[in-house]
Amino acid sequence: MVVIAPGYTSVPYYPAHDTWAAKYHRKKDDNAALPHGFPRQLSGKLVWDGEDLSLAEHTSDDGTECVLKLNDSQLAEIDAALRHFQGLGKPMDQLNPETFPLPSVHHVLRAVSDNLHKGYGFTMIRGIPVDNYNAEENMIIYVGVSSHIAPVRGRQNSYFNQTSEDVMVTHITNYLQSKDDDRILPAGHTDREITFHSDIGDIVSLYALDEPVTGGESLLASTWRLYNEIAKTRPDLVRVLADNWPMPMYVYVPAGTLEETYLLLFSGTDYSVQRPLLYYLPPNGHDQERITVQYSRRPFSEIRPKSWPITLTEEQVEALDTIQFLCEKLAVSIHIRKGDIQFINNMSVLHGRMGYEDGPKQR
Repeated sequence: MVVIAPGYTSVPYYPAHDTWAAKYHRKKDDNAALPHGFPRQLSGKLVWDGEDLSLAEHTSDDGTECVLKLNDSQLAEIDAALRHFQGLGKPMDQLNPETFPLPSVHHVLRAVSDNLHKGYGFTMIRGIPVDNYNAEENMIIYVGVSSHIAPVRGRQNSYFNQTSEDVMVTHITNYLQSKDDDRILPAGHTDREITFHSDIGDIVSLYALDEPVTGGESLLASTWRLYNEIAKTRPDLVRVLADNWPMPMYVYVPAGTLEETYLLLFSGTDYSVQRPLLYYLPPNGHDQERITVQYSRRPFSEIRPKSWPITLTEEQVEALDTIQFLCEKLAVSIHIRKGDIQFINNMSVLHGRMGYEDGPKQR
């Protein structure tokens, strides 16, 4: 399969802090109007600063802490669930709480789910001995444990290696062959920094099969805290983020078909959809008002091939930079260890990653 008519926008993937800071503070207007219905400030557990958040490991069985260290009995129960599933002889798409039973750990993982939706918006589960298992067994454990937290699985893509597939998992590792390899790859497929973003789906998870020699810290920022800061200091940018943006659409067609020829002939067409990056959800029953950010810098940047060149306004570029640099200020930094599973509420937490360096025996 091919991507039609690659084009590039001038927005850099890594913005310049000094340039942004001068504009951000110069244009400060505390009295600018917010979009209709948007709150001046949000409150609740989902409003947190990284520097005020405790990342102490907890072994309590309520699963509500940000970092949950599994104890020996819980690890033994997970191992027993693995052996049970293997004994069933079922394919991995049949992994669920019934085929991967965790009698005592289940209620802990349901409490983790509550923390993701109603608490801080993320939990790190720590301590799975990945070296005790082969690749398939680690996958079974990963999907089996996850099924007790978020039982409905999403689909990453519908293609792989130029064939139609239901791709559920992507590998986050460095695919560059050397320091001189200058191929344009997604930042997650390099050892470089990943800017703050959200992914597609409700809950995003990551299972660490290994860790680098240095760097690679996971960076998490509360979107509610981010919103409060922008609404307080630059409410005009809330309006920019809540307005429509030209989001590129990626059209994939089988190589050698008439459709491919047609799309290539009309490669100048505007293949985009207009939508906001910031959404407001009013109170609904027992649920309080909330905001959510569906955002990634990559679709607008020079590292993502597009069906047409995107042009952003100066205010839109400033809004993108504001998300990045305020998230850097407000984020919590977590060193991911081998055997960690990180779960993130994709609707309430933006995430990024520091650059890292692998070694001969650590990747």
